[in-house]
Amino acid sequence: NDGGDPEAERKAAEKEVAEAEAAAKEARAQLKVSVKALATAEKAVAALESEIPKLELDLKALNDSVVELAERITKLEAEAAMGKQDSAQLKALEKAASSAKAEAAKVEKAAAGLKGEVAVLKARLDNVGGAPMAKARKAVSAAKEGIEAAEEEAMKRRVTMETSAKQLPKVEKAVAKLEKETGGLRDEADKLKEDFKVMEDEAAAVLEAFQATQAVLEEKEAALNTIRKDFEARQEEVSRARSAEVDLTAMAEEANEAYAGAVAKQKHWSKELQTARWQRAASAMGAESGEKPDMGAELELPALLTEEELAEVDENKAQNQISVLEAELAEKDYDIKAVREYREKEAEYNQRVAALESATTQRDALRKDHDGLRKQRLDEFMAGFHTISLKLKEMYQMITLGGDAELELVDSLDPFSEGIVFSVRPPKKSWKNIANLSGGEKTLSSLALIFALHHYRPTPLYVMDEIDAALDFKNVSIVAHYLKERTKGAQFVVISLRNNMFELADRLVGIYKTHNATKSVTVNPHAFALKDSNGQRMPTQGAVAV
Repeated sequence: NDGGDPEAERKAAEKEVAEAEAAAKEARAQLKVSVKALATAEKAVAALESEIPKLELDLKALNDSVVELAERITKLEAEAAMGKQDSAQLKALEKAASSAKAEAAKVEKAAAGLKGEVAVLKARLDNVGGAPMAKARKAVSAAKEGIEAAEEEAMKRRVTMETSAKQLPKVEKAVAKLEKETGGLRDEADKLKEDFKVMEDEAAAVLEAFQATQAVLEEKEAALNTIRKDFEARQEEVSRARSAEVDLTAMAEEANEAYAGAVAKQKHWSKELQTARWQRAASAMGAESGEKPDMGAELELPALLTEEELAEVDENKAQNQISVLEAELAEKDYDIKAVREYREKEAEYNQRVAALESATTQRDALRKDHDGLRKQRLDEFMAGFHTISLKLKEMYQMITLGGDAELELVDSLDPFSEGIVFSVRPPKKSWKNIANLSGGEKTLSSLALIFALHHYRPTPLYVMDEIDAALDFKNVSIVAHYLKERTKGAQFVVISLRNNMFELADRLVGIYKTHNATKSVTVNPHAFALKDSNGQRMPTQGAVAV
């Protein structure tokens, strides 16, 4: 609106935007809840739809099971009927067996009679000969054949009876088993029918739930459509509010730019005003004393005009005076600003020159100290190096009885850059680097260097672990006696298994193991030293390991 307050309009617009954003936020929350409810309903519907084919399959499987069980019951009933025929046959067989037993008894009885007749005939045969005897023999043969036939028939009947008796328990057991299975199948069929009925009820309940869920889903969809329309309307309002906010923001940016330009102009003209006041004071001072003051000198500046004085000033007249003064200043070619900048730069240059001279002095002093320390390090190192080299040569000759050893600088001009080479010449051999020596020669060379270092700068304690392992008897004795005689100012802890080494020790510490535990014992070998008839200590020939 023309003539309105932009700040109030901006605040009102911001308030409307905030209200619109809150309404949109609330609509988004409602939409989110509705979408969530819709998703839940869709999941429930999908679950119910997926359950319906499963229930239909289960129902079909139950129908098939009922049909199969009915067929199986019919078959089992038929088998059970066949079992009844078997029992009737069994009874018939038992009856036949009983009759066979009776006939067998009759046959046996007839056979006994025939045997009696045979005995009578034999007696008569013994007494009577001729034709009657032949006739009797024929009768006997016929009687024998009848007996054998009767016995064979009786045997067949007996076997049949025993077989029937053996089959009877099996048939009875099969009949009982079939009756039991028939009962179980009937129970199973009844149970399946009950399950089928329960599943039908559950399917009906699921269908009802599906229909109810579908109705709820339709209601939620209607509510969602309403919320969506409301949200779109609110979104349009938010869009309008945002476009208004963009316009207000552009107007605010333009106002800020105008304000920044005004502030810059104010600073510029304030500085120009200060310069003009100083020039005016300098001109007044020069007119009075005849001397121009130095640039940047503190002067009493003329007072600024008050509001009343400014109101009385004629702007055109002031502008004419400014033009006249600028023309005079151009004729004089006097740039006070350049002089002031020159003096500021000169003062800054003098400060930096003084700082450079101070830094250069400190650098030269530090470089002198550094060079002195380097020279001192080199002198002390070279003095120690020559002393250690001479002592190394002496020690190696003493240990090896005729060898030679040397320490050489790789770079003699700068010994700290490349390092030192340790070369030895074992007795009756050529010069070699220490890396090319055998185990015993390396041990002797290393010990010679350690003894040389000890001579130059003694160390109070040394620990040596089986330094004599690669040495022969003679060299072990040489090293042991040197440790005993030449190193009085140090303590050596030597781990050794060679008797000509540890027999010279002041104290022996033995390590041993009993009952799966490690123990130690300390022995003073001088307490066990042998003495001669004059009371003098005799040299030790060996040691006892505990």
